[in-house]
Amino acid sequence: MRTVIDIDKELVQAVQDKLGTGSMKETVHSALRSVLERDEERAEALEAFEFWRTEGSPDLLDPEVMKHAWRRQE
Repeated sequence: MRTVIDIDKELVQAVQDKLGTGSMKETVHSALRSVLERDEERAEALEAFEFWRTEGSPDLLDPEVMKHAWRRQE
């Protein structure tokens, strides 16, 4: 799909340098893929956290156990 947009050439150049890409098209595609990958990694991390919060460590759900977890030491 061809799309015409105004784009900050200095910003593209900075991203291109950082990613080591050779063209504007490659840079934009790589940056877009990066956003999707980061979103997938975040979803996986949240899923793992939810597992450990609910199933992997039942003590985390026990208010009696957890009330001491955040108590400040003097």
